[in-house]
Amino acid sequence: MKHKKMILFTFLAGVMLVFPFGVAQAINDGPNLHQAPSEIKLGGLFPLTGGLAAGGVERRAAAQMAVDIINANDSLLPDTTLTLLVRDTQTKPDVGAQVAQEVIDAGAVGIVGAASSAVSIAVAGVAAQNKVPQISYSSTNPDLSNKTKYPYFMRVVPPDSVQGVAIARILKEFGFTQVATLATSDDYGLGGITVFEEEAKNVGIEVLSAQRFAQGASEIKTQLQAIKDSGAHVIVVNTIVADTVTVFSQADDVGLVGEEYVWFGSDGAAQDVVFENSTEIKNAMQGMVGTAPNRGSGEKYEAFLDLWETCNGKSGTEYEGCGDRTPNTFATFAYDAVFAFAYAFQRMIDAGKDVTDGDALLEELKKTDFIGATGPVSFDANYDRKGVYDVLNLQGDTFVRVGSWDEKNGLVLTSTITWPGGTTVTPSFAKVGGDTGASFLPGFGFYLALLSLFSIVTLVNIRRKK
Repeated sequence: MKHKKMILFTFLAGVMLVFPFGVAQAINDGPNLHQAPSEIKLGGLFPLTGGLAAGGVERRAAAQMAVDIINANDSLLPDTTLTLLVRDTQTKPDVGAQVAQEVIDAGAVGIVGAASSAVSIAVAGVAAQNKVPQISYSSTNPDLSNKTKYPYFMRVVPPDSVQGVAIARILKEFGFTQVATLATSDDYGLGGITVFEEEAKNVGIEVLSAQRFAQGASEIKTQLQAIKDSGAHVIVVNTIVADTVTVFSQADDVGLVGEEYVWFGSDGAAQDVVFENSTEIKNAMQGMVGTAPNRGSGEKYEAFLDLWETCNGKSGTEYEGCGDRTPNTFATFAYDAVFAFAYAFQRMIDAGKDVTDGDALLEELKKTDFIGATGPVSFDANYDRKGVYDVLNLQGDTFVRVGSWDEKNGLVLTSTITWPGGTTVTPSFAKVGGDTGASFLPGFGFYLALLSLFSIVTLVNIRRKK
């Protein structure tokens, strides 16, 4: 049996997080009739450097916190030590594949990660070859729902096939009918923005300009200028943190910020970490609206925040980024990914199954059904999470939750949105190409009429001279 000294407050919070609600996750109260392994290893793949490093360190910390809580409590895997083999993917697909094989060779029977979709796709190939289940905490590319291509990939976040639809329908409810889109040309950027553009067409929103740029590009003013030239005043951006920094560090240079422009971001862009090192970027993003998977609510979420704020009773160096009540957007998802594995391991042990059997572990993970820090955790037929999104709005120093969206209830606003310029009234922009008195440059028809009038006057003058 394992015992660790923890302050009473932290222990009670940990107990709340260990016990799930629901019969499906019930743990056998009687004696364990089967021999439990002394150790089970999980691979933990996180972007500790690279484009997602700012959020990656907190996701790693949350996953490690989950492991430590499980190891300190006798109710889940009481006779087994859970070990997290942490590796840095550097936000690079080739490195992700390399470290995935590395942790598997070191004995990992499951993988928590990766973060970006491009890296998770590379890792999924390695995981499938080795029959090792993988649970991502933040990869949302729709293609990962294809179980023929990615049979061992699961995720505790909903796919962008839902988020893209959500953004289009939210913009429609706000009354916006014309937009421009800006995204990276990688798996994450294209996956989400393509779904949005298709749904935008379905709901009657016109995309005036669709711009793409390479992930990690340092110069994107050409794309930003094209958006400005299109006349669009609402811009949908689907980029990871590092690329979002690039977007807003250059958008002001071409005059695409301020009260005349509404920016709407996906989960990769609508994060405080984007502007944590730049007041200028924070000012440029003021009033931005975005969506992110609902990171949690209720007792389990509050218990996690208590643990995060107290650093689980340990020094802050063990859980980088802890000490407040504002963890990274995907920290709670990394936390729940570890618990999903732990509950599956416990059921397998209780049933006398071999936890190193990847196919058996995958089948057990499919049965996942518990209340975690992020709410009800279960997987659909594609091993995806049901789509429930927070609607966020940058007000001052942080993105605040102003509402939610799901397929059943649509957009539900619970707080007032502060739009660019500080107004609380939803902006209204004249339609490009319409006859609504828009304050845009005259169209081609105007110049054609003017040219015709000039030609007639010239012809009359010539005839008079004859």
